[in-house]
Amino acid sequence: MTVAEGYRLAIDIGGTFTDVVLLDAATQRLTFVKAPTTPADRSLGFFTGIDGVLEAADAPPHDVRTIAHGSTVATNAVLEGKGSRLGLITTLGFRDMLEIGRAYIPGIFTNFLRWQKPERLVPLERVRAVPERVAADGAVIAPLDEEATRGAIQELLAEGIESLAIALLHSYANPDHERRVEALAREMAPDLFVTRSSAVLPEYREYERTMTTVLNAYVMPTVDRYLGRIRDGLVTKGLPSGISIVRSDAGVMSLTTALERPVNTVLSGPAGGVLGASAVAAAAGYANVVSMDMGGTSTDVCLSTAGEPRLSTETWVSHYPVKVPIIDITTIGAGGGSIASVSPSRALRVGPQSAGAEPGPACYGRGGTVPTVTDANLVLGRLPLTLAGGAVQLDFEAARRAIETHVAIPLGLTVESAALGIIRIVDEGMLGALRVVSVQRGIDPRELALVPFGGAGPVHGAELARLAGIETMLVPPSPGVLSALGFLLADVKQVFTLTRVGLIGQLDENAYQRDLEQLIADATVWLEREGVPESDQAFEVALDVRYRGQAYEIPIRVKLPLDRSSWSDAATQFHDEHKHRYGYDQRLTPVEVVTLRVTAIGTLPKPVLKRRELGPAGAEAAVIDRAPVIFVEGTFETLVYERSGLDPGACLTGPALIVQSDCTTVVHPGQKAKVDAFGNLIISTGVTANMTMEMDARARS
Repeated sequence: MTVAEGYRLAIDIGGTFTDVVLLDAATQRLTFVKAPTTPADRSLGFFTGIDGVLEAADAPPHDVRTIAHGSTVATNAVLEGKGSRLGLITTLGFRDMLEIGRAYIPGIFTNFLRWQKPERLVPLERVRAVPERVAADGAVIAPLDEEATRGAIQELLAEGIESLAIALLHSYANPDHERRVEALAREMAPDLFVTRSSAVLPEYREYERTMTTVLNAYVMPTVDRYLGRIRDGLVTKGLPSGISIVRSDAGVMSLTTALERPVNTVLSGPAGGVLGASAVAAAAGYANVVSMDMGGTSTDVCLSTAGEPRLSTETWVSHYPVKVPIIDITTIGAGGGSIASVSPSRALRVGPQSAGAEPGPACYGRGGTVPTVTDANLVLGRLPLTLAGGAVQLDFEAARRAIETHVAIPLGLTVESAALGIIRIVDEGMLGALRVVSVQRGIDPRELALVPFGGAGPVHGAELARLAGIETMLVPPSPGVLSALGFLLADVKQVFTLTRVGLIGQLDENAYQRDLEQLIADATVWLEREGVPESDQAFEVALDVRYRGQAYEIPIRVKLPLDRSSWSDAATQFHDEHKHRYGYDQRLTPVEVVTLRVTAIGTLPKPVLKRRELGPAGAEAAVIDRAPVIFVEGTFETLVYERSGLDPGACLTGPALIVQSDCTTVVHPGQKAKVDAFGNLIISTGVTANMTMEMDARARS
């Protein structure tokens, strides 16, 4: 049986639920389940979800051909400070590199007096500097002192380190010394986890390269233990052990590569959702969208243009910079489990603390007593009394008591007014994140469509769209499991980089061409190791470009061969992109290339988005209930629709609740919804050009 004939599994572990999607490649039938996440050992929820989806589809385990998994284990290890005890070896004279860092203070104008520098993942007492020196062009100034290096490694082993990071000066230009240090460490401690910067991030900027290497080493043992349990469990259940792990740039990589570079799994779950949202929206005719993934713990917002998510080459995990290819996502602590509280100054706050999966919101009946966003939505009538296809029964009275005790009474409000306040605050927080990825990137959100997904996204999407001035909202057919579905749309991917600084028009074009050809050769070897046949291999080439004297670059895609015309086109693209992002360009200033990038891509079979014929506009057959729902405008008797009963062509007018097993969509009064040929809900939010102008005027005043 081939991949095209068997089943494909995708598993996304979130803070509250574990989503599992099963694709029958032959029939294109999708089956999905949501299982509670098990924070103590996330692999338990992983296998519970797999058992559930295989049973629901009546699919034998041995017919599963591929498995894709998005993991937040690496991220959580950093956020919770539960990584490994590690050591760092660097160049003599640079022992304090991480302590010096960059001159970065969050909220510098209001925070500098009380900001405390975060503790380093590797304390200074476990940093060793060894005699050696390489110049920026790769020339060896001082050879590696192997005796001193052995002594440094021995001292760190005596300190009880589990992992070792190696980051020597300018190793991106010449990695020989780092390779030798790694060889010595493996000779002395074969079981030690070792990572070197020239393998993880062969680029200039010593602090970011060292920090990324340290993060990789910090999470290596944790990820190894977790993925080891996954691998062993798959074998026990008769499933394929060749699981693919989702990367932060929405590609996938083998288990072996994930163990070597766990830092590339940061934000892997949200990346899958963005990929899924982009693909679904592009098929429906919306190439420029902003996606909003609202789960139980956080909300991830991302911009996609021309049908593709925006990529970045750096991000932050907690207080630490990470320089890896990543979907340009803004994350805030606003989810269904975000806790509402009243400060001593009687200010209502929502998040970032979350009730998570255990105990969860008060309405879950698992011991939670504090009010959350989910409790507020339930009290307002915007959620049904069951979630996850009946797996979770909600307790209305528990939700009401929690809001009354902790918010309504302290503020002298009714329970309903308190619940509306909770929803308004969380919506405004998400609006801020939306503006970060649109307005601050030079994009007017009114020119975009909003794609909300996740378990809570479609509950809040219509109001968020109204606040942002967005006229159209698209809710995919299975929004609650879109991140897992997005994993099935991913390709095998890895990025190969090389720092080579030169001015366009003055650099040695033949030398740069040879460097790119070598990167492509390295990428080809990697794809072959990942098992990608030559017919499915592809490569994308980009240059990191800046004006001479600037500190940061913009990636510009180019085509090979890099002849004189290609270099000129790259400079022109850079000028245009710089003006688009920042409002100006400097076309008379020399343009400088800093880094060469080759992305290796192995294409995989993907689900087919099927178009159906539009039918009658009537939606009455899908009505299953009528219930009072509280909106800002007042309380409305609201029709409740079963989404599976809404066929393409069906239309309805709000207020309405559209329920399905993985989420609920709230349509506000006056808004209109229709089902398109792909089964998406297309909701007209009621925002008009005049309304957005009025909103702008209010914002300015």
